[in-house]
Amino acid sequence: MEKKNKKTLILTIIICLLPMLLGIILYHKLPEKMPIHFTIGDVPDNYAPKNFALFGIPVIMAIVQAICMLGTMNKLKNKEKPKFFKIMQWFIPIITVLIYIIMVEVSLGSDVYVGKSIFLILGILFMIMGNYLPKMNYDSAKGIIHPYPSNEKAFRKMIRIIGYSFIGIGLLFLIMIILV
Repeated sequence: MEKKNKKTLILTIIICLLPMLLGIILYHKLPEKMPIHFTIGDVPDNYAPKNFALFGIPVIMAIVQAICMLGTMNKLKNKEKPKFFKIMQWFIPIITVLIYIIMVEVSLGSDVYVGKSIFLILGILFMIMGNYLPKMNYDSAKGIIHPYPSNEKAFRKMIRIIGYSFIGIGLLFLIMIILV
């Protein structure tokens, strides 16, 4: 594993685990059962014990991050990593931190619009991914995209359509903030 990839792996795992500090600080203020899932109307419909919600979820997300990054780095070994990959390796840590903050805020009784927050996060992430997808290099995408296009022209067309689709989906998520 390259030194740079190793540093990124360690940093992203630390970021996945970092919200536990907030949980430790607020531990005595939080209820014994914490909401971990919400309906479309921002009503909690599934709860978990406080210790699992505060410490188990970040650990699980850190493990998922490690598995995803190690698997991807193994697959892209000895290849130039596209910018899209560099962005995607931060997806799980960002989502973990934001969802954790929402979960704690709702548990403390704050008036958080969970659905709107999720739409905002996903809208921004999809638009960023859609922006970087068309910049992916034909050669660096080999082994990532399956089935792989037969020529660079077909690849460019496909990747542009996917990029525009991601931007469109991101815009739809942002529009949903107004409608929900």
